[in-house]
Amino acid sequence: MRIPRFYQADQFHLEQSIELSADNFRHAIQVMRLKVGSLLILFNGEAGEYHATLVEVGRRSASVQITSFDAVDRESPLKTKLVLALIKPDKMDFAVQKAVEMGVNVIQPVITERSVIQIKASRLEKKIKHWEKVIISACEQSGRTCIPTLLAPISLPDYLQQPTNAMRVAMSPTAKQPLSELGQSETAIDLLIGPEGGYTDAEETLLNENKITLIPFGPRILRAETAVVAGLTALQTLWGDC
Repeated sequence: MRIPRFYQADQFHLEQSIELSADNFRHAIQVMRLKVGSLLILFNGEAGEYHATLVEVGRRSASVQITSFDAVDRESPLKTKLVLALIKPDKMDFAVQKAVEMGVNVIQPVITERSVIQIKASRLEKKIKHWEKVIISACEQSGRTCIPTLLAPISLPDYLQQPTNAMRVAMSPTAKQPLSELGQSETAIDLLIGPEGGYTDAEETLLNENKITLIPFGPRILRAETAVVAGLTALQTLWGDC
């Protein structure tokens, strides 16, 4: 049986007894029904993971004892940033989740002309916290020990004005040059994914002016969330750890 994994932003030490966070208590005890003696894994986002045993369960709290540390590293040698146009909430959650599973390091939501979702300033903090929970859950499920960085949404032009040493590619149905023909391997790549309906002509012109390499995704039309999985899979296959 697979040992359940939980993210907790604490410092851990061998033989230490530590109380589970409220969220982890709810998940481990109230949802998964773990009992005293159950094994679990904790990680704090600083690389590696800690094996632990559940030693005490109360009505509102539970404690575990740290038994060992595993310096496991499941991070890809390829550093990827997903520059994803805002899409419908359920599709956005799916895209973020799968991007984390595919090893993305940074997620940068961007606002494009065809973005169907416009986040009000009053709701931005709540939305970011929601995406952060999606990221953490995906890390717990996929075995990652480092938490990808989530940046606040910005406009596409603002993103393009940022200096970077990374190679930047955008998936586009009008592109001709396959990703495999781009040349030498890269260690840092920004992958741009447009919204439902794709980039406008003006935005594609802007991408070209900023030397963004357009890559095709085949003769079929992909949903934005599908393009995320397809694009990151291709990058990891060529230059990462797939």
